[in-house]
Amino acid sequence: MTQLMRRVVTKYWWQLELLSFVVLSLIWILPWGFSGKIYLGDDLGFHLNRIQGLAKDIQLSGNWWQIPAVSTADFSGWGYPINLFYPAAALLPAAWLQTIASGVGGYYVFLVLLNVLTLWVAATVAARLLPSRSQAFLAAVIYGFAQYRFLDFFVRGSLAEGIVFAFLPLIFYGVYSIAAGDYHKWPWLAVGMALIALTHVISLVLSSVGVVIMLSLWGLRRKELRARGLRFGAAAGLAVFLSLSFLGPLVVQLRHVGKLGIAQYTLADSATHLGDLLWNSLNDAVASNAINFGVLLLVTSVLAIIVWRQLRPFDHYCLVLGGIFVFLATNLFPWPLFQGLLGTIQFPWRFLALADFPLALVGARAVMVIARAKTFQRALIVVPVVTAIAVGLSFSASTALYRSVGPNNAKVVTNATYLANATQDTTTDYVAQRGLVSMAAVRTHSIPVMNTQPNGQQPASLQQLAVRPVTNGLVYTLKSTTAQEIKLPQLDYYGYHVFVNGREQMPRLDSNGVVHIHVNAGTSQIRYVYQRTTVQYLTSGLTWLAWLSLIGIGCWRWLQRQRRLTAET
Repeated sequence: MTQLMRRVVTKYWWQLELLSFVVLSLIWILPWGFSGKIYLGDDLGFHLNRIQGLAKDIQLSGNWWQIPAVSTADFSGWGYPINLFYPAAALLPAAWLQTIASGVGGYYVFLVLLNVLTLWVAATVAARLLPSRSQAFLAAVIYGFAQYRFLDFFVRGSLAEGIVFAFLPLIFYGVYSIAAGDYHKWPWLAVGMALIALTHVISLVLSSVGVVIMLSLWGLRRKELRARGLRFGAAAGLAVFLSLSFLGPLVVQLRHVGKLGIAQYTLADSATHLGDLLWNSLNDAVASNAINFGVLLLVTSVLAIIVWRQLRPFDHYCLVLGGIFVFLATNLFPWPLFQGLLGTIQFPWRFLALADFPLALVGARAVMVIARAKTFQRALIVVPVVTAIAVGLSFSASTALYRSVGPNNAKVVTNATYLANATQDTTTDYVAQRGLVSMAAVRTHSIPVMNTQPNGQQPASLQQLAVRPVTNGLVYTLKSTTAQEIKLPQLDYYGYHVFVNGREQMPRLDSNGVVHIHVNAGTSQIRYVYQRTTVQYLTSGLTWLAWLSLIGIGCWRWLQRQRRLTAET
């Protein structure tokens, strides 16, 4: 019987693994996913607005791959240029699903698919670093069901940060390959960094710091330093080109608008206390102010310390590396010295995301060593048992959150309230600071309101007849009794153009960045639209070229390898 099971598992491993990941992902969204409810947490309303904006633009333009610069169907519809500052490529699949299955159901289908992808990537990478596929599977489960990742998705609502978990193993593997393994695998570092850059900028900063720390792997192998150094430089350069379509225009836009309204935090104050971190981890706390990495990773890390002498140098490295990232999450690190350099990360405990994968790797190893799971029969018992424990802890945390939130909480969204919550977010993080004072009037979409006189009266000479959204802009129909200069309920960003009755007009900007134009007496149609800039065309072309070249070379090398294997056979 055992031999039969071994043959079945060996022959159909990837199918069984994929099926397991699908089942585990369905359990992961319980009980929320099957209750028809979403808990918005801290930031999910913001991300649902982003998804809804992409979905609406797909319906308007018919282009399933276009990412609009301006959101006119969400964020109260005023024309928030959110996608110029916050990468949206990773949200396109969620937007596609919303056009097919709108509301809560479409969102949870996206989470299930994303979780399957994360588990698969983690298992595939772990299989190249651990002695067996069973250990790799276990590492992926520990990683995918880590408490900090659960908090990101279900408590904090930090969807973009949660998506990044699918790409962090690629960065770890890329750095390992360059520093201590087969340095010909260096492109994986570039791919991982680029995918994160196209998902979440703050995570890109964190990952860059993490790469510098992870390069201590060089201490494990001191040979061929020049060749490895060149590969690291090549990976850094390729990562830039793979993500240049977003990073290039972002730099131009930031130089144009100046300082944004993003909330600033003192790192020393926002870092967690080590005692609180450990206590909350022991309790698998589910509050957004109780950040932790969970009892599962805590216990497996302790087990790794216990069997330290039986682990490989690579396992030692993973444990120490995870410990360093946990240390960085706390106020024990001298954060005041790095406030100016790393203030953009806002919360040092975000380093827990980088700690999860190396701790999952060494945790899986430690469990198998302690259980003496050196045979197929032993592994067949240990892996399902530990998987059940990991899933059970996650389900317990999710159930605790579900009960603590309650059905009448204002942050609980159902299909009936989904659209309102996915279109009316009032976030102004990516509005230029100078324009914040004008936002109340801008959100009204009303030219008469925007031109309210000092006495509080709206001008009798202006009558707004209509306003409608178009791809990347808004169209106003206005009636004026006299020729005059007016203010539009719009803020200026690089790439915006104004057309009055079909003729482009150069607007005047006031000190708040509000757009002023001239209209003649009579009815005017005013189009305020964003048009792709030269920088965007250039950087998009370079990014597409980089991706196509990378994929093409990868396919060619795979074919060459298959031919060699066929010839040898």
